[in-house]
Amino acid sequence: MLLRINIWISFKGLQRNDKFNGLSFPYVAKQPSSGKKVEYGDISDIYDEIIKLSNEAEQKGFNVGEAIYTQSFFFVDHELLLDSNMQDRIKEYQFCKTFSCPPYPSLQETPPNIIDDFTIIEQEINHCMNKKQQEKVNA
Repeated sequence: MLLRINIWISFKGLQRNDKFNGLSFPYVAKQPSSGKKVEYGDISDIYDEIIKLSNEAEQKGFNVGEAIYTQSFFFVDHELLLDSNMQDRIKEYQFCKTFSCPPYPSLQETPPNIIDDFTIIEQEINHCMNKKQQEKVNA
């Protein structure tokens, strides 16, 4: 799930403006899942909210990565969500895709989490590209 939002953040880039200087814990922000203002004490509070948003998006049939990304602007500084391990996994995927090489010598030797991560990355990138294409057509 955090991989999905990392993909969206990576695809869209960190969009900041001069008036926003980031957030530091604890802080109060509007909770998208309830619409109420709550205090976020640490990153685990952020992850709890992301899990709620993910579950809600899945139940309603929305793209999870896009839903979390869109709603995250209301309650979190995206720099808090950037995970260097996830960014490395995305780079690994891009390298394998660009140079048509597998991450491991065989499918049997590839850890299941790598296959899962690559599948999520592929799905989210395809969704992002389709959305970008739709935006061009509608413009």
